[in-house]
Amino acid sequence: TLAASVEAHRSMSRRITDGRSFRECLKTVLGDLGDVPDGDSEVEEPPSHRVQVLFDDGWRDFESDEGRQVCNELASGSHLFQLTLRGHEYRFDFTDFEHATQTNIKTGKRRRLRLLDAPVGEDGNNVEHMQGRLPTLSQEEVEEQVRFGPQSKRGNASQHPIGKYLSDNEHARSCFDMFAKNEQRYCGEWAVFYHSYSFAALIYEVHAAVASVLFRFRSQYAALPRILVHEFHDIPDATTLIQRFNSEFAENKRDHNPAFRKVGISAMSSLVSTGPEACTARVFVSGYSCKDIQFNNVLERVLEALHVPKEKVPSLATKIIKLSEKHGLDVSQFGGKPCKSQKAGHLLQIFIKRHLVDEIVYAAEPYGPLDVERMPVSKWANSNTSFSRGQVRIVAHPKLFMQANCVRMHVASADPTFHNSRKKFQEELCALITELGTRDSRESAATCIWGGTLPSWWCSEDQRQVA
Repeated sequence: TLAASVEAHRSMSRRITDGRSFRECLKTVLGDLGDVPDGDSEVEEPPSHRVQVLFDDGWRDFESDEGRQVCNELASGSHLFQLTLRGHEYRFDFTDFEHATQTNIKTGKRRRLRLLDAPVGEDGNNVEHMQGRLPTLSQEEVEEQVRFGPQSKRGNASQHPIGKYLSDNEHARSCFDMFAKNEQRYCGEWAVFYHSYSFAALIYEVHAAVASVLFRFRSQYAALPRILVHEFHDIPDATTLIQRFNSEFAENKRDHNPAFRKVGISAMSSLVSTGPEACTARVFVSGYSCKDIQFNNVLERVLEALHVPKEKVPSLATKIIKLSEKHGLDVSQFGGKPCKSQKAGHLLQIFIKRHLVDEIVYAAEPYGPLDVERMPVSKWANSNTSFSRGQVRIVAHPKLFMQANCVRMHVASADPTFHNSRKKFQEELCALITELGTRDSRESAATCIWGGTLPSWWCSEDQRQVA
């Protein structure tokens, strides 16, 4: 557990020491902010992260200039360094981001430090919540998308696959009706994609519960495909994923490569997609999954990121599996019981703001190669053509997937028992996770998961109440 934690925080250190400016970091995660100054501008850049020190009455921000000095030292690769601040000499120790400290050299007084993920702008808004102010569609463009209508019905796409594969499944038809209504509601500003899965469901549900407790994610609506932010430092966006695929993954397991799987998910673009390879309606009942994954290992890795003592991980995993069985979730790949209906499929409906689509989505052929004819994928997604054929790959970056102004999701399960019980399941799973520890342990877990820093709005209390 300690080794995994230290690696996560040192990954954050590497992210800073890459020398990437604040502007470049923003582009990586949020897309291009048109008003961010160019690198050769005389406008002074704010520090790349907020630095805070723990006093008896709580955490306080460093002054901007002081925070910049600390960030500059980290960017240069220094983890042990001295600075003169306000006339006092301080020694800084960032060899372990989880236990970073500053020490007054004269008095020997030592205080804890932490980094927050983004600075606060002059208007008081967090950079992490600035996505809503990114350049987006004009009102005329939104109105055009509304006229085009729901994505699954554009281009006079045949709705026959739903009837063909789900005509005798009332529950499945009701799920697809729900998805269709969501498409109608969001078609103006959001593109939609569909991710089918089965055995990974428990992992996604644990991700969602953890994100709910620590990061305000609304887990009652959907599961969360990925949560470990530090795993996205090397592949933060679709452009980078395409480059890595062409240079490395194409000749080495393609989209089954472990490095691809850590960040990328496969999806179709319509409820009535017929291919290639996957038909959304047909795979709904059984779900799509690969069996060459050690699901127990993935679950344990997530629990270790929560700073669960290693000797307690098996016990907690067993409790989670038993809770899953109680609510009808298939956990046969985790040593538990299959669902009674034998319908282990799930379908995640993923809405992405149209101006963010090119940042985290690319048009793909089966197994992940780029489908050049449908690029840029935003142009295709904004068209009035049929989406009955065509796969995509999505970089499921947690920082975007956990923010409802960037990505919104809904989930349906083919098993009626679990589908109807899922909200209660999430409540009990969140309660189980909340019992894990103290405020300090929650902060350590959040820091580890977030990649070495914390969101600037974060606090150690249960975040579900402010979601």
